[in-house]
Amino acid sequence: FEKRPIDTLSGGQLQRTLFARVLLQDADLILLDEPFNAVDAKTVGDLIQLIKRWHGEERTIMVVVHDLDLVRQNFPETLLLARQPVAWGDTKETLRPENLLKARRFHEAWEENAPWCEPSEHDHAHDHGHDHQDHAHDHRHGSGPGAA
Repeated sequence: FEKRPIDTLSGGQLQRTLFARVLLQDADLILLDEPFNAVDAKTVGDLIQLIKRWHGEERTIMVVVHDLDLVRQNFPETLLLARQPVAWGDTKETLRPENLLKARRFHEAWEENAPWCEPSEHDHAHDHGHDHQDHAHDHRHGSGPGAA
């Protein structure tokens, strides 16, 4: 797939291509956002081995991962975030049930209080004499754009 346009690659092919680009950069700090999405188990294993190799080379690797089992099995230190830092340190200690509960509560509280703009009768394609902050905001849980 080396000559194919990048937007025609499968998820796994794209992830491998992006990892190859990281390899070429030889950086001391590596930031990865959900690198295991859309890849098969073998590719996940290959990528984990690569991350472990980088760690052994004393590089700093920051990986955003939501699969807690994967984190427990492969990452020695963890920063648990839920709109704010909840815990940091040894993965086993960081992912203790009380920290996970605290993270869930932070996340739920944020979702419940997230403001959004109420639709109005105004046409936003042209000036109608007031600023956006003049619109009413709703703080109800489960309402607003994208609410399930």
